[in-house]
Amino acid sequence: MIIDMFFVGIDLAWSKKNCTGIAIIEGNGEYAEICGKPKTVSSDDDIVNYIKEFVGDDNALIAIDAPLIVQNKDGRRKAEQLVHMLFHKYGAVAYPSNRNRLCQENSDKLRGEELSEKLEKENFKHNPYITKQFEEERKFFEIYPHPSMVAIFHLREILRYKKKNKRDYEFRWDEFEKYQCCLKKLSEENPSLKLPEYIVEKKVKGLKGKKLKEYEDILDAIFCAYVAYYYWFHPQKCMVLGDMKEGYIVTSICPEMQDMIKYQS
Repeated sequence: MIIDMFFVGIDLAWSKKNCTGIAIIEGNGEYAEICGKPKTVSSDDDIVNYIKEFVGDDNALIAIDAPLIVQNKDGRRKAEQLVHMLFHKYGAVAYPSNRNRLCQENSDKLRGEELSEKLEKENFKHNPYITKQFEEERKFFEIYPHPSMVAIFHLREILRYKKKNKRDYEFRWDEFEKYQCCLKKLSEENPSLKLPEYIVEKKVKGLKGKKLKEYEDILDAIFCAYVAYYYWFHPQKCMVLGDMKEGYIVTSICPEMQDMIKYQS
């Protein structure tokens, strides 16, 4: 039986001053395609309204690139420690999540906490656990894309397309082109996602500032949506690092990591 599901990817800006990328794909056990046009939005209400427009009351998995549960005032969560243990050799190291750092611009709440409350009002459950293939639910959960890119794209190191010190535009444009190639190859993966040319064939050389950042947010949102789709299709190839009490990160993992993660507790 082929089940159609929606998979939402949200590249959530930690501050409301910045834009958030959002993308939705519809897929089944064979292939998936983009719904509508991925975009960047500003407010949490914009995010929820975009989801309601395409998903409505149907089942969907929502993958959010942002901390959703953070109890520690400083330092980092166990989830970030586990990501470091598994993926540091690939360059995939998560920023430390703590309330002192993340609540500075959003009063006493994290942006992820506020969005979680709004999604729960739309009958989505905050639950990172998928126990069987092709589960039919309305859920949302936190992810961190870089480790999943390593596992899904079979990378030796992360894609370094994001703005950092000592990364000029020429370097970043080359990395964006690698990212595009990886996304195009998803049409040959299992599960398959075919992306339109205006996304994966876009000329990145020459894009700067806000235009490049908008394109980055859209690509990241698309990949977040694919991670949700991949998790739904291959729950055995993914892992919840951490827990619902102290915070967690959902990620795809490489086969050799299965034994390493048994000792996470």
